[in-house]
Amino acid sequence: MNMRKILLLISIMMTLGWLCSCEIETSSKGNLYGFWHLVSIDSLSNETPEGNIDMSEKLIFWAVQVHLVELMDQTLERSPIVCRFDREGDSLFFDTPYYLDRAKGDSLVVDVERMNYYGLNAMKPRMLIESLSSNKMVIKTAVARLKFRKM
Repeated sequence: MNMRKILLLISIMMTLGWLCSCEIETSSKGNLYGFWHLVSIDSLSNETPEGNIDMSEKLIFWAVQVHLVELMDQTLERSPIVCRFDREGDSLFFDTPYYLDRAKGDSLVVDVERMNYYGLNAMKPRMLIESLSSNKMVIKTAVARLKFRKM
């Protein structure tokens, strides 16, 4: 064998080894992963006078990955919050909200008002995914419908 054939053979074997060692990550989360802009909050309760709130001019985002969601205000008026979540079918279950502050230590969120700012009405909200596509998502809580646009 000449040197070209040997190098080609080694190159092919290395490429095949590299391809075989890669594991394709699959997820049951569908299009849920990503960076979502909260564009509106629609009240489902007659007790809430606000009705429908246009949030499209505000910079409130949810970043979803694996089992974590980060709730953030890009204007930095409020501290970001990180929650664990689980998805079972069309239901989302958030748990253990923490302020994201590595310098001071991540502390547990204890005030539901902080969660309200990001569209959530409970410390451990349970939500129903009403619709989910590659660029839009609608989630319903017990008292509100949250509409998002993927960034």
